[in-house]
Amino acid sequence: MATLFVSYRWADREAASALVAALRKRGHEVRYDSEMVIGLAWREKLLSALLGSDGMVLLWTERTASSQHVAAEVGAVRATPRIALMPVLVGDVAIPDFIQDLFAERVQDLEPATIEALAGGLDRSIAAHLEMRDRRPKDRPRIFISHRHKDEPIVRELVMCIEASFEIAPGDIRCTSVRPYRLPVGQATSERLRDEVAEAEVVLGILTPDTLQSTYVAFELGAAWGQRVWTCPLLARGADQKNIPDPIRDLSPLFLTNEAECLQLLGDMQRFTTLTARKAVDNAVLLDRCRRLAQAAAA
Repeated sequence: MATLFVSYRWADREAASALVAALRKRGHEVRYDSEMVIGLAWREKLLSALLGSDGMVLLWTERTASSQHVAAEVGAVRATPRIALMPVLVGDVAIPDFIQDLFAERVQDLEPATIEALAGGLDRSIAAHLEMRDRRPKDRPRIFISHRHKDEPIVRELVMCIEASFEIAPGDIRCTSVRPYRLPVGQATSERLRDEVAEAEVVLGILTPDTLQSTYVAFELGAAWGQRVWTCPLLARGADQKNIPDPIRDLSPLFLTNEAECLQLLGDMQRFTTLTARKAVDNAVLLDRCRRLAQAAAA
């Protein structure tokens, strides 16, 4: 079963509640804004619920187009490929421009029988999405670390931070300078790296003032940008915004010299990837690893 988020206009809350009940009857955990309580930081709570879901059901009626909140929720999901977006169009409404590339379910009403049938269709759709999302070749990494080999000390500390936070198998990370995450011997480097970038859940780009002298780093980050893979510019050794390659310069970077931003990276990875967090993370060890990473990034 899956964790689902239902996005809708408040005026359609009755129909949304009925759909939530039908999905829950099929065993799904469903989140939506009717569960918000007085005094809660609701925007933060809703965003956290959305980004922690396997899929979002978009209930689009003639009243939805004027909702900025619904549009923002769709934008957040479209930027997070691991979350399925399942639009449901009610009546004869036009499909919005920003989801015209997606197949949308269309129903003529929201009567109880229609909602039951709709929930069954959504149940099958989310099952197919989960199967496709989890069908990853055994030798394809979830995390791809793009870097120059001269920055191996930074990368090694970054890998140790990741290992302290998540259950990591040797195939989960591709890092060409740190064992056991290097390329297998005899591989066609450019072709293999291109495929791995495209299939990664996140590409971590270590950027220093002279990184862009490396054609491989430019190649890898360009491939990630072109494939719309979640790409994180990580600045070190005094690098700043001007050291980010042009295609991804509008992406928000993190400074690895800042321990708090190192921790933020790990938290973001927990939300936006399918990596499994360690059940008993030793916070003292994790903080020490982040401190070491920040020191290496500043060296």
